[in-house]
Amino acid sequence: MTAVGFTKATITVFDEELKPVAGKQYVIKGETDKGVTKTFEISNLTPEALKIYGSDIPYQILQQGVGDVLATFTALDLPFDTENIILGRGKKEGADGYYYAGEDTNPPFCSIVFESHAMNNDVLGFALFAGKFGLNAVSGKTKEGNNTEPDADSYSFAPISKKIDDKNKVVGFARGDGMLAKMMADATGTTEAGTTEGNG
Repeated sequence: MTAVGFTKATITVFDEELKPVAGKQYVIKGETDKGVTKTFEISNLTPEALKIYGSDIPYQILQQGVGDVLATFTALDLPFDTENIILGRGKKEGADGYYYAGEDTNPPFCSIVFESHAMNNDVLGFALFAGKFGLNAVSGKTKEGNNTEPDADSYSFAPISKKIDDKNKVVGFARGDGMLAKMMADATGTTEAGTTEGNG
């Protein structure tokens, strides 16, 4: 399955029970002042194969489950409040209260769905059902005369499993509108009718 392009990312903030928090879903799809997607990668999908030997031969291979899955997501101009909320930064009280990272920084659980297309233009979706965002560095550099494209910010996402339909799920894969809608409902914690769904 070859993904062509990266059209949209949908981030849903959860509470500690992995249920969606009202008003905290963020869609990054290139709208003015709301950020644009650049790249995504989901790695370590396959666990390390363990060969079982006996009778002087490799008898069996154990390779069930997933590896230590990790995702990276790069974006330009992610809205300031959105970035600070998903990173769990605190905010000083008052009209001009600023965000900060410190001893009480604790990112909320979130889900994220990446959308792309197959080579025949079918929509493709990749979901991480629950996990936490991180941003390891911020940086700046001088302008050098000619305009150059700014560097995208790179966010890490460390997923955990989420129980859906009595199965512990980490990553979802969808192709086509119908499949994507079902996966999106599980990833955002809502049914296709839009009502809140429990974590099981």
